[in-house]
Amino acid sequence: MAEPRTRIRRPQVDDPVKELADWLQLLNELISDVRDWVQPEWSTRVIEKEMFDYALGKYEAPALLMQRAIPRVILEPITRFAPGTDGVVRLYLMPAYDNIATLARVEGEWKLKYIFRSDKAVVGIRNAEALPLTEENFQQVLAAIAIDAT
Repeated sequence: MAEPRTRIRRPQVDDPVKELADWLQLLNELISDVRDWVQPEWSTRVIEKEMFDYALGKYEAPALLMQRAIPRVILEPITRFAPGTDGVVRLYLMPAYDNIATLARVEGEWKLKYIFRSDKAVVGIRNAEALPLTEENFQQVLAAIAIDAT
């Protein structure tokens, strides 16, 4: 007999309009901080990404493109709702969407996960150490991604 399928739990929110406004504010603050940290070494441009969420509906969220010579990366919102988080954003090397770092909002603070070359024993980004999102930690991850791009 086949195993019953597990139903996906969709988040329930009391006020989707307020929830969306809060999420967009968090993203705009994150992008503003990152932009301040990387300029003038990196050229930056904010773009809008179309998103859909069962609790929030269809909306546009800001993403940040960054480029320094050859390396080009994007800081891209993924979801407002994920288990154990209040939002997930990813940092990708473009155009291959390689070398992923994950930023997750946990208990009111952004945490940064990235598997550095020296972390050979770590299997999967979920098992990487969660660092607080600081300018120093972000610059360290961005530098590692840029090195891999060359």
